[in-house]
Amino acid sequence: MKEFKNINTIQKISIVFIAIGAMSIFPEHGTWFHKTLQTLFVVGLLFYIYPIKRKMFNSKIKKTTLILIFSIGSMGLNAQDYSEQIESFNLSFDEKDLGKVNKHLSSELKFDPIPASKTPMIMKNIVTKLPKLNSIKIIESEKGKAKVKYDFVGLGIRESRIHFDEEDKITKIELIENPIRQEMEAQKAMKKSMQQPNTNGLSSKFEKIQFKSIDNLMVTGNLYEISKENPIILLCHQAGYNKFEYADIAPRLNQLGFNVLAIDQRAGGEFAGHKNETNTLAKQKGYTNLDFLDAEQDIITAIDYLTNRYSKKIVLWGSSYSSSLAFIIGMENENVMASIAFSPGNYFGDKRPLLENVLSKSKKPFFITSSKNEAQEIKRLLLKDVPKGKERIHFTPNSEGFHGSRVLWVGQTGAEEYWSQIRSFLDNYRKI
Repeated sequence: MKEFKNINTIQKISIVFIAIGAMSIFPEHGTWFHKTLQTLFVVGLLFYIYPIKRKMFNSKIKKTTLILIFSIGSMGLNAQDYSEQIESFNLSFDEKDLGKVNKHLSSELKFDPIPASKTPMIMKNIVTKLPKLNSIKIIESEKGKAKVKYDFVGLGIRESRIHFDEEDKITKIELIENPIRQEMEAQKAMKKSMQQPNTNGLSSKFEKIQFKSIDNLMVTGNLYEISKENPIILLCHQAGYNKFEYADIAPRLNQLGFNVLAIDQRAGGEFAGHKNETNTLAKQKGYTNLDFLDAEQDIITAIDYLTNRYSKKIVLWGSSYSSSLAFIIGMENENVMASIAFSPGNYFGDKRPLLENVLSKSKKPFFITSSKNEAQEIKRLLLKDVPKGKERIHFTPNSEGFHGSRVLWVGQTGAEEYWSQIRSFLDNYRKI
């Protein structure tokens, strides 16, 4: 009788431990506090179950029960809460200052292949010069590692990992290390890349046209027309560029039988010795802080212009950020029959639908390509839930390739393998 009273007392104390320890399900607690709660929870379970099992279980089951309890406890104790470190990371980006996150950075933190001595300078540049960080949150965590989802303005939503040492200090930040490595690879590729289109040997005859965008800003374009009967492609440039990104691409598309319009979007700049006329006019009229999404209305209006001029549907072609707009606009616009995208990505954060959702819901034909390095990310993120088909093409080059439509420039390394695939896709639309 006395033994059962002792058991009851122990169990009451255990219930208190379990109740307090159960608060560890909330992730907002500091790391040491969170671990303490988890420990209380496990200890509570041990003290609650062990006295009863002495009466009810044989020795074999006793051992099994203890192993099971300790296994559950170990799982709880191994689960890590890195929310304090991630929140400090977030605050440093908000304040454009390393102060908040510095205490969580290990002296071993480095961004391969750059030596650790350069880490403070890199971190300062990253925090102060990257676009605004909309959000960063932990998706899952384990000892020494946290998987996070982050959303930078203009860079979109991505997932990556942050690594920690035994003292829970940050030793590796993949979301910074990966872009640095990619940028270094891009710089190497740039040395092999044509820096401007080459029009030697190609016809450069075009008609300069203008039309009003949705907000009445005048949009300028170069129209390469064969005849009113031929199919049409609308060409949209990448960031910092203008319609002359297509100076030696448009004539070659003429040779394939297409009328072509290359436009200046207001989100662009001077390139190949030419100003972006739409961007220049926008600035003259007082438009400030132009971003990628400001170009959306220019593309929509260009589609309307071509539809009215030719009375037929078009193929919409984008480069880098405009290739993402080509999907977002083209997959729903009834006047677009297919979309072509060079180096698309989720560039717009939560301001527009994620491309993987757009592509998985639409049944329209598309062609996607990029550099070889970008292709892995496109396949993993954008095409993970997209059914494959003869008119839903993702082309990965054998060569290293380049970002955006400049992979097709005359003399560009690897250009012909891209042209081979483009010709094959466009064969479906030559007689439309």
